[in-house]
Amino acid sequence: MIQAWYGGRGMGTALAAVPFGDSDPSGRLPVTFPADEGQGPGTTAATYPGTNGTVSYDEGIAVGYRYYDAKGQQPRFAFGHGLSYTTFAHGSLEAAYDRTARLITLSVTVTNTGRRQGTDVVQVYATLPAAAGAEPRRLVAFRKVTLPAGGSRRLTFTIAAQDLTIWQAGAWTLVPGSYTLATARSSRSLTAQRTLTIS
Repeated sequence: MIQAWYGGRGMGTALAAVPFGDSDPSGRLPVTFPADEGQGPGTTAATYPGTNGTVSYDEGIAVGYRYYDAKGQQPRFAFGHGLSYTTFAHGSLEAAYDRTARLITLSVTVTNTGRRQGTDVVQVYATLPAAAGAEPRRLVAFRKVTLPAGGSRRLTFTIAAQDLTIWQAGAWTLVPGSYTLATARSSRSLTAQRTLTIS
């Protein structure tokens, strides 16, 4: 199944290249597809279509894929999901926090373990300390990489500590504690993780 979204002038040619194998499908879902009508927000009369002319938006910070994570729902297709004609492996993760620069540096080796060239989209998710009261998992970085069969590349991500903050008492706050950073193929397909203590 191919989700083509909004096509432009060259859509037909580009789309035909995927099922014929001339091009590796390299897009990833920017939304979550629920498994049934009972999943996701907006499944009660209060949230859709609303009652007495009022719609209740009760998901709070659990917007999009975060809602499925917070409620423990298994979607049909997760946020960030996408396929390839080849396979990839994500190696072990290295992570370091520079307190002065307030930056996290994350490195991972991506290897094309298949028999043809393909494109992977490495996604990085962060889990904040329990004291933050944040969503279960937050997308903080991603990068697309095209590799030949058997090829490897070391990717380095730089993540600002600001991307890990929460709104608390009228200000963006970095909560001290343990932060888990994970590489992934989607919000539900983690490949490697590392925990850092940030204060």
